[in-house]
Amino acid sequence: MGIRFEGDFTVTAPRDEVYAFLSDPQKFAPCLPTFQSLEMKDEHTAEVTVRVGVGKIRGNATIELRLKDEQPPTHAAYDGKGKVMGGAFNMETSFDLEDADGGGTVVKWVGDLNMFGKLVALAGGLIRPVAKKDIQKLVDALQAELSGPQASGAAG
Repeated sequence: MGIRFEGDFTVTAPRDEVYAFLSDPQKFAPCLPTFQSLEMKDEHTAEVTVRVGVGKIRGNATIELRLKDEQPPTHAAYDGKGKVMGGAFNMETSFDLEDADGGGTVVKWVGDLNMFGKLVALAGGLIRPVAKKDIQKLVDALQAELSGPQASGAAG
């Protein structure tokens, strides 16, 4: 099962600060809505654990997240492999940063998720809406972290 998400949002922080935040899992991972823990494996690789739940199916997902492409301060991309409740998934995500008119930074992001195994068989159609909701919570948390309470924007 493959799912693609993309969107953009604007924050008040300057582009170099936004890049430094988004290219460091130790800074952005705690913004994940169901974040549990993080362990750095090396300079570019982190093992992140999050809680997942679809309907009555609940558990933890462990993701090995690797920063695979760095172009400071305009672009970065991650790939990840993980395990979740009898299944597995691969993900890729990237962001491109542009200076916003009037100051701040526009963050354009894309994420691809491919899931395999038992969870897809059990919860198939429920996965996309749950993932969309969690992504919006992440976008909201990133905006708050990088702009403060006056942030506004939307995920697509």
